[in-house]
Amino acid sequence: MSTPTVDDKFEIVTSTAYWMEKQLPYRVPRAPLIRAGAAALANAIDTHCSTESVGLDTRCRQHVRRAIREAIAGRFEI
Repeated sequence: MSTPTVDDKFEIVTSTAYWMEKQLPYRVPRAPLIRAGAAALANAIDTHCSTESVGLDTRCRQHVRRAIREAIAGRFEI
């Protein structure tokens, strides 16, 4: 079985960015959220070990959500 690529899992980034953008009470451009999520997705795929108890999709979603939350928080720091 081959290792999945970022292209294979990119739907995770786009759907998470869309969902998180819709949860906010103010407008945030989606492009920076997708950039942050894509970098996190690449990192999650590269560092995933097949012996981990967490599946690859779950790990990718966790990394992408965290990166997008940090991008939003960094953009609107006081």
